[in-house]
Amino acid sequence: MRYQGWLTWVTLGLAVVFVPMALDSKPAPINFTGEIDKVIEKVDPNFKTTTQQTQKSETSASDTPIESIVQNRKLSRTYYYHFDDNVSAGAKAVFENAVNVYNQTGIVKLVPGTGTDRQNSITFFVYSKQMPSNGNTTMIESGHGGPQIIQQTGWNAYTANHARAGLNVYYPSAAIRKSVAIHELGHALGLDHSHYRNSVMYPVDQGNTQLSSGDIGTLKTIYGTEETK
Repeated sequence: MRYQGWLTWVTLGLAVVFVPMALDSKPAPINFTGEIDKVIEKVDPNFKTTTQQTQKSETSASDTPIESIVQNRKLSRTYYYHFDDNVSAGAKAVFENAVNVYNQTGIVKLVPGTGTDRQNSITFFVYSKQMPSNGNTTMIESGHGGPQIIQQTGWNAYTANHARAGLNVYYPSAAIRKSVAIHELGHALGLDHSHYRNSVMYPVDQGNTQLSSGDIGTLKTIYGTEETK
């Protein structure tokens, strides 16, 4: 079977030279056999378990999972966002594009400003992080984002999300992209990684700039379906 042996070596060669563009610190390289779940679980062992539990408790099977600390939280649909001082004009532009994508849903409302401790807020930032080589490949982290729940119980109780979303400018061509900003902002708003490639929350950048029906469904689960005011 000389043909099969030749095909095997070509596949191995492609795997060696390929550089995965992971979106954040829950990276998952693309594989060539369609068994992406197995590869993701090697890098993030909790990915499958967390996804299954979230889908059972909060969303339908096709919806994007919810970040664990956001589950069962009642959050306002309004967020105030601002930029760290070192965010470049180019990075600001892609963040603003991402903000527009989520605002167009009518589910959340992101407005410029700092807000108060009792209000939802998002800080957009940039950072520079070189990824270590692992053998002949390097896993590139394009960004990082996530929610931070602040909750006060008892008298004058409130729950707020003081979230962050950032781009790794050590790799500007991979990070300063609308698709990456949408992904990291999704994490900030409470969306976790999805198994579906058409979702902006797929853990490897597919260039998606449109929210999938699963992404929108989960936003509705977190924030409700009423129009924002």
